[in-house]
Amino acid sequence: MMTDRWLNYVLAVIVVIGLVAVARYERPRLAEERAEFLDQEVAVGPDDAPPVEDRDPLELREAPGNGDPVTAAEPDVEPLGAYGVSASHPLAVEVGMEVLSAGGNAVDAAIAVSYALSVVEPFGSGVGGGGAMLLQEPGEAPLAYDYRETAPLSGERPANNIGVPGFAAGMEYIHGAHGSIALEDLIEPAARYAEDGFEVDPYLHERARDAAFRMPIHLLPGLFPGGEVVQPGETLRQLDYAEVLRRIQTEGAEVVYGGELGQRIADEVSGLDIEDLEAYEVAEVQPAVGSFAGYDVISGAPPISGTALVQTLQIAEQRGIDDLDLDSADGMHTMAQAYRLSQRDRRMNVGDPTIEDVPLEQIVDRQRTDELAARIPPDGFVELPDEEEVRFTTETDTTHVVVVDEDGAMVSLTNTLSNFFGSGLSVSGIFLNDQLKNFSPDPESINAVAPGKRPRSFITPTILAQDDYGVLGIGSAGGRRIPFVTAQVIARWASNGQDIEAAVSNGRYHLEVRDLEVEDSLPDGVEDELASRGYEITYTVPTTEYFGGMQALVVDRATGTVSGVADERRAGSWASSNS
Repeated sequence: MMTDRWLNYVLAVIVVIGLVAVARYERPRLAEERAEFLDQEVAVGPDDAPPVEDRDPLELREAPGNGDPVTAAEPDVEPLGAYGVSASHPLAVEVGMEVLSAGGNAVDAAIAVSYALSVVEPFGSGVGGGGAMLLQEPGEAPLAYDYRETAPLSGERPANNIGVPGFAAGMEYIHGAHGSIALEDLIEPAARYAEDGFEVDPYLHERARDAAFRMPIHLLPGLFPGGEVVQPGETLRQLDYAEVLRRIQTEGAEVVYGGELGQRIADEVSGLDIEDLEAYEVAEVQPAVGSFAGYDVISGAPPISGTALVQTLQIAEQRGIDDLDLDSADGMHTMAQAYRLSQRDRRMNVGDPTIEDVPLEQIVDRQRTDELAARIPPDGFVELPDEEEVRFTTETDTTHVVVVDEDGAMVSLTNTLSNFFGSGLSVSGIFLNDQLKNFSPDPESINAVAPGKRPRSFITPTILAQDDYGVLGIGSAGGRRIPFVTAQVIARWASNGQDIEAAVSNGRYHLEVRDLEVEDSLPDGVEDELASRGYEITYTVPTTEYFGGMQALVVDRATGTVSGVADERRAGSWASSNS
């Protein structure tokens, strides 16, 4: 990536290969256990498979796959003629719409929106963080890009769990593959907002106020003028960050990964070296792909949580979720137990596929999820061999973006710093992530830290498609709750026939082991019925966005229109050329 540091880069790669080999050697028991797990009862087809009741319901098998896409007709690649943007801030939506109206494509607009959000929502994403993007172009196979944060070459977690950021590298890499407007022009709106300022809204004020205790207030005069948190209605300028954006415009993302700025980041973070930044690479990865309610479900690739979303939907569909009221005890029980099963697979089998062997196709295989569905008892919990310890967290973090261009190309991406404002450490106006806290502390875990490795994450950018044509782009903030609440909205829209506004506005819930966190009061009798099945019901909602802040766009190919929804749980916004 760094052409003027080719020798350092080659040496860094050699170090990574060596350290990864050492890390794998030091975890022989894990390798042996996973190999044994994956080799159990391997079947070549349903005729050879042992009876369901004789097999561990959680084992992975080689299976024939999900088969052809849900709809195998020749794709209709006629231009859509309309375009739209959904994001968590209206100024960012305006930026994306301007790019699209000027003839830019979905990737162009997504990059411009992402940079704009890094300025107007500095707590949620930015150059110091990372993310993941899905792209569905009409008539083409979906693409997935991972530009998330990585562990340093040492294989140790730096101070404050700060990982090597991937945002700038990711935007540049994806632009190189798909962009049609110069990258410096796409960054320009963000740079202007950083220099000229913008009006602070209540949400930004609250995020800065709540994170002030762990931030260097004296180094952030824009957010904390006179040592006090910036107030709604005041103008926020971020001159240091503006300078970074201007340098990226003229010199490229390389400025973040080398030279004076890169060295400054390395100097500020104990455990992070300039060689770690220079070695960073964006990954082209295989998305998690399944089916639900007549749609192909395309979701985030490991180590993010697309597998959990796909499994939850497929298991619930096999259990008849399309015939159930999602607000009934049976509907909630079906969704909750489907998600419970998906989380067990996530813990056991999902890690960074560039480092670990992740059996993605087996995890989301339809035959296997159907067999898992048969294990859900109607009146109790699926028994698992390794219950996960409850880890409640109020973090909602991240920001999601959906873009559709007039050709019908759809982008769904999630960017994040992990916690709000990440680690709280700011270098030259760049808030640095704390993403590496998401590694497992268990050295035997598939999600254990290793050199250059990406930790698991709950972000779940998703596209529902038909005929290789994006129909619904969706994703959410919400921390640990992201995959489950996203699955609930998809089930309401795709299976239960609710329009997208109703699907998003409905009350949500989340299962943590046996505790069911509920957003709204339940219908009469439902709480008692769920309690009789073993659920501990709680109604504590620490923040309005605790159950997510959904961003979504829906494409109606018959009418050539794009529609969206603004989730009131967060200051979301959307616009389309036909609205």
